[in-house]
Amino acid sequence: MSRQDVAADRVLSFTLKFGAYTALALIVTGLVLQFVAPWGAKVASAGLLVLLATPALRIIAACGQFLHERDFKYALVSFGVLAIVLLAYFLGIQA
Repeated sequence: MSRQDVAADRVLSFTLKFGAYTALALIVTGLVLQFVAPWGAKVASAGLLVLLATPALRIIAACGQFLHERDFKYALVSFGVLAIVLLAYFLGIQA
């Protein structure tokens, strides 16, 4: 494995870890705040939104990494997957 592959894996790993830990912190904080403040539910909801957005952010990071490496075939595939995820999201909202 080259240094570039290891760096790309670290960026993608960091993206998933950051999203998961941020979502966890927001959800737990929101659940605790629900007993104290009425806006605690909104904090927990924000945590759920971060959790749902994490996979899309990972796809965006992968697409950016492929573009940086000038691997346009895989960047196009990543962009296509992102388009499918976003299309499913928006169609799901309207249903």
